[in-house]
Amino acid sequence: MARERADGASGKRRAVALVRLAFLCIALCTAFPALAQDSLTLQLKWRHQFQFAGYYMALEKGYYQDAGLDVRLVEADAHTDPVAEVISGAAQFGIASSELLLARQTQPVVALAPIFQHSPFELLARADRASNLHELVGQPIMLEPGSAEILALFLKEGVKPDRLKILPHSQGIEALLSNAVVAISAYSTTEPFLLREAGLAFNEFSARAGDIDFYGDILFTSESELKSNPKRTRAFLDASLRGWHYAMEHIDESIELIMVKYNTQDLSRAYYRFEAEESRRLMRPDLVAIGHINPGRWRHIADTYAALGMLPKHFPLDGFLYEAVTHRVDPGLIAALVLAVATALTLALLSWRVQSLNRRLHGEIAQRERLNQELAESEALHRLLTENSGDVIWMLDLASQRFEYVSPSVERLRGFTAEEVIAQPMEDALTPQSAEKVTALIGETIERLLAGDTEAVYVTTEVDQPHRDGHIVPTEVVTTYLLDPAGQPVKLLGITRDISERRALESELRTRLAAIEAAADAIVITDTQGHLLYVNPAFTEQTGYDPASVKGRHTRLLNSGKHAKAFYAQLWQTVLAGRIWRGELINRRKNGEYYEEEMTISPVKSEQGAIEYFVAVKRDISGQRAMERALQAANQELQQNLNKITRLQEILAEQAIRDPLTGLYNRRYLDETLPREFARAEREGYSLAVAMVDVDFFKRINDTWGHQAGDEMLKMLAQCLQAGVREGDIVCRYGGEEFLLLLPRIAPEIAFERAERIRQDFAARELAWGEVRIQATLSLGLASFPDHTQTANALIEQADAALYRAKRTGRNRSEIASAAASAVIAER
Repeated sequence: MARERADGASGKRRAVALVRLAFLCIALCTAFPALAQDSLTLQLKWRHQFQFAGYYMALEKGYYQDAGLDVRLVEADAHTDPVAEVISGAAQFGIASSELLLARQTQPVVALAPIFQHSPFELLARADRASNLHELVGQPIMLEPGSAEILALFLKEGVKPDRLKILPHSQGIEALLSNAVVAISAYSTTEPFLLREAGLAFNEFSARAGDIDFYGDILFTSESELKSNPKRTRAFLDASLRGWHYAMEHIDESIELIMVKYNTQDLSRAYYRFEAEESRRLMRPDLVAIGHINPGRWRHIADTYAALGMLPKHFPLDGFLYEAVTHRVDPGLIAALVLAVATALTLALLSWRVQSLNRRLHGEIAQRERLNQELAESEALHRLLTENSGDVIWMLDLASQRFEYVSPSVERLRGFTAEEVIAQPMEDALTPQSAEKVTALIGETIERLLAGDTEAVYVTTEVDQPHRDGHIVPTEVVTTYLLDPAGQPVKLLGITRDISERRALESELRTRLAAIEAAADAIVITDTQGHLLYVNPAFTEQTGYDPASVKGRHTRLLNSGKHAKAFYAQLWQTVLAGRIWRGELINRRKNGEYYEEEMTISPVKSEQGAIEYFVAVKRDISGQRAMERALQAANQELQQNLNKITRLQEILAEQAIRDPLTGLYNRRYLDETLPREFARAEREGYSLAVAMVDVDFFKRINDTWGHQAGDEMLKMLAQCLQAGVREGDIVCRYGGEEFLLLLPRIAPEIAFERAERIRQDFAARELAWGEVRIQATLSLGLASFPDHTQTANALIEQADAALYRAKRTGRNRSEIASAAASAVIAER
């Protein structure tokens, strides 16, 4: 037994020794990289700017050095291919767009981490030459290498690349400014700032608008580098992401570092500030961890490329994503086994955390999508209110200092149309003095908001505005600062009201009330230090102090102790600046009783402008305030009732133009909209297509499964139509099972292709009804202005005729108006 105990103790000692040896091995493995700095190169995808701030900070803060790495950052130019540099061994790591997945077809590249959760790649077009992608057909555009997202967007919109006039990119905006090209590929983080500085109006087309949401700025390496140096790869990735976290949490410090060490393009701080804020919007570090890689999203990107013919279907992602790369471990080494177990536990915890974050993220995204849908439904009601309001309602973008919306009532106020005001900078809407005042007020308010002062969200001020005929309009402006999810002020919502009459009345009242209030209210004259020089009899009646006893004494004898020192400091600051102070305060009578007082203090100036005296008019409002508090409670209740009535009116206005079954616009809305859209198409010279849609054998569905099944079929068709049109197209329920699509700015052949896609999509859908699944088909008739008719009514007649031709020729088909039919209707 003693021997067994000895053997057991010996075994335990050996086990303890082995564990200690394992931890010693781990410590040595961890320490070795710090003993020698590994030299490696990161190939950037462009020249130095905030786009690479995380890597600068990883260098500056010693994160790479701590990981045992000596990192060199290499700028790129227009001819640099980061993939080629990494595969050739000239660089060990690089930065690329989501086109890295296309390169994977021929090159052994591995995606380590996407820095941008949303790609900044977009197309910028001159506003005076193109308002949509179809208008770019045949016009010169510049695309740089790696523009697959833009080409995918064109294909998604039905524009094939061979219809585009694509030129090599000059890597600048000069060609767009000089009108040599109509559009250029660009980064939303940089070129929009330069174009706004140059004063060019432009339209932005992002691939995200076409549901093509790719990653941006993917950090990658080669399979050979990962296989040869797995620990170095992990260390480099961790240090880089650590640098990015620091850079986004210390943007000002990052910009300063770029200005000192990396400003090879000689750009301004304002430029880097714009780039930093736009990068934050695309990275969303508040919602998603920087560098987070989602295999499911990469699968979606691959499927998107495949659907557009840029990648084979079911393209494998094995080995492409860094998280999927594993390395064989020697099972004979106990230390390695311990390390593997620890790593597995860490990854399990990390996986649980990522899944938890993903669930939370999906919930928040779903909630925001619901809120966006509710916002879209209320937009029509909002415009009805703003466009008929007597006050001017407007929205100002704080970054560009330009109006995004101005209600039509501005023309009554200032003589300028809303479009003219929107086209002007904010300063043109104010007199020079008011512009200076407003600029200072905006800066002060933003500072208060960033400091956490929530009361600064609402600001009221008075400004002077020029009228078209030259006279000045005094106005009162009530503003609300709108904040983004990060708490940054981004927009200013305002209501402007004409106070010309109020200003005139105030001037008249000041003159008339000077004598009246002398008898009714207490009047006090003091020197500039606040010592009493004169009080009238009403002062004695109000306070209990006789004139002789207070002459020469300071006004603080009335202080109640109810106000902070800051209150009196602000009062004196106002009057000593030569301005009138008006306010309410609580004072104390001679007998110790507190009373509420309304007071106006006016500076009296000499001819030279120096302040000599202060005149204060004081009114006891204790009883009045008590009544007002009771009245305010009654007014609040009345306002709540008025708000309920207003909401009911808004709902009724919306219901008047909506079909109650499908939620689509009804025929009444179409009758109001078609003449207006037709007149605009005729005036601006673009095509306008109409598609009549009818459910084949709809009566058979009602007779077989009942009207409720028919209603559900119509709802399914409404969803199909809404999914198949563009933003700006109009979908109406024309009557019964007939629907109408109004498609502006679209060629007849493209409209026909869109109609066919809708027809095929609907035919593939099934309506689950009890234990059966009901399918139906569509017949569609199309007509287009100016190809088939010259009047709005004839346009619908042409489309209707084409629809019935589709039904006569077998149904489940699309027909376009013929030239012969056009001639017959034109003669009628």
